[in-house]
Amino acid sequence: MNATILCLDSGTTSVKAAAFDRDGNLLASAERPNGALHRDGVRVEQDMEITRTEAMEVLRDCAAQITDPVAGLILTGQGDGLWPVDQAGAPLGRAMTWLDGRVRNLASSLSPQLDKVQAATGSRPTAASASLQLLWLERHDPSRHARIAKALRLKEWLFYSLTGRMLAEPTALLPVWGNWRDGKLSPEVQELLGLTKGLELLPELTAPVAARSELSEQAARSIGLPQGLPVLLGPGDVQATLIGLGLGTRTDVTRASIFGTSAIHACLLDDPDTMPHMPTGAMIQHFAAGPGYLCFHPCFNGASLLGHLSQKFAGLPVPADPEYSSLIMHPFFEPGGERAPWTDPDATGAIFGLNAATTPGQIAWAGREALAFVTHTSHLMMGAPAGALSLGGGLAGDGHFAQFLSTLMGCEVQRSPGAHAGLRGLALLAMRALLGVTDPTPWVGAATQCVTPQQGATAAYAQRKYRLFSDLIEATTPFWAQLADLGNDTEYLKESP
Repeated sequence: MNATILCLDSGTTSVKAAAFDRDGNLLASAERPNGALHRDGVRVEQDMEITRTEAMEVLRDCAAQITDPVAGLILTGQGDGLWPVDQAGAPLGRAMTWLDGRVRNLASSLSPQLDKVQAATGSRPTAASASLQLLWLERHDPSRHARIAKALRLKEWLFYSLTGRMLAEPTALLPVWGNWRDGKLSPEVQELLGLTKGLELLPELTAPVAARSELSEQAARSIGLPQGLPVLLGPGDVQATLIGLGLGTRTDVTRASIFGTSAIHACLLDDPDTMPHMPTGAMIQHFAAGPGYLCFHPCFNGASLLGHLSQKFAGLPVPADPEYSSLIMHPFFEPGGERAPWTDPDATGAIFGLNAATTPGQIAWAGREALAFVTHTSHLMMGAPAGALSLGGGLAGDGHFAQFLSTLMGCEVQRSPGAHAGLRGLALLAMRALLGVTDPTPWVGAATQCVTPQQGATAAYAQRKYRLFSDLIEATTPFWAQLADLGNDTEYLKESP
């Protein structure tokens, strides 16, 4: 009989599970929308109990389709955010997600301290960072803060829910609490930020994919799997997806971009210090599937932009065909501002060139162009070696977007839409850890389609518009803080009689 690996990815948009055999074949899958997320203005929270329930249900639905024995379970989840629990391991209210915007003003006021944290650790805290969210709670909800026994992330909360153990691995903790160079946690973070507690709230730290335990009796009953089944804590959802998209596992791929709720742009380097530019929001992690370092720009604003546009502008075409125009969009619509390649909690969206003749199609296409321009900026900053870009997430299914991105960047774009990239990346890591499998090909495979750059007028248009997009970013950045202050003032006006 063929051993099976069960994988769980609890994301911002949906919760997914899949089962693979040791030949890389997808045996079963299950998915449901994330029903635990709550948006209320700048507050973007998630119900921890519902999150646990949905994860168990998806795993049960997937496990029910499997006939071969399961060798192990591996999981990941959305990165960053603060998932606090008390001394008994019970949730302390809703989790603050990575999209929560309440920390924005705090991050703006702490710029000198954040500079020092970056100098000490190599990473700059943002509005999504657990360290700043913890500080926000300490200042604005001290009674809740005082009861926090452990400050978890989503995947650590789910690992605890499945095994009864609280463990963490470095790809998640080091960018916030430590240093990628020496692989150690640093007390300087809490000291520089003025936190009354920090490192003592973190789970036990283990090596990548070495964080493992056994499925508890209660979780086993909920899922329908044997008690004692090995459970592995995978790297962050970003790294798992990049591995599944072929970064470091497909020979011709030197960079990758993921367009889910957020956007992630990444490359694999032997020495991250050789990057031409390292914006303060960039992140560096040890690569879990081999040698080298994963360098990536985690953006707050990804494919979610297209949903925001549909809400703000009626009648936008979906999907959008190319409708070239002089319209230029800055795609910073999330309340937390932007994280990378521009790190600014006050970053705000803008549309230039809008007039009475503007069509819905032009607005829809300008949004896609804006995402391509941000992608190009990120990869230029990281300086990845020449090669193909692997494109994943929902926008990988948009052939027009892939073609424009290829033309703009002047490289081949490999499309891998709907390929369960994150789950495949997890399966590969679990197969290596539990069954000694080394060849990544069965799990990563070939791209669905390869797109090559256009030449001529379209290429000239893309380059000219990209330069103007960049110039407008530089020109408007000084006004972002003033716009944020103005927005804060309007809150008082709403309260006035």
